[in-house]
Amino acid sequence: MEKFGELLWETMDDTLRQVFGDSASEFICKFVERHVSLKREEIGEKNEAFYAYLKKLLGSEGAQTIQSVSLKRLYLKLWREYEEIEEYFSCLDELYEIKFRLLAPSFKEEGSVCN
Repeated sequence: MEKFGELLWETMDDTLRQVFGDSASEFICKFVERHVSLKREEIGEKNEAFYAYLKKLLGSEGAQTIQSVSLKRLYLKLWREYEEIEEYFSCLDELYEIKFRLLAPSFKEEGSVCN
């Protein structure tokens, strides 16, 4: 899995682009870079500063909306990744069970030879 900060920034960027479109989202990010001295790569790690400035730009409700939608999208991404991992391990469990069933008769035969 990616670093959490990178995943958070990716989600926030997707949300901004979905809400404002590409050009306005780009403008907001450049504005934040200039006025907060925060590079895009750092936004995921320093999201409090980003949201504080977003609050100044959009107002409390606007920033809260962006934050809420971003967190919901992040949750969905993480849940999908969890489900993929869970599915992978479930498949491995089934393979090991099949392997055990195939090997179990040979263990019984070996056990009877020792007796």
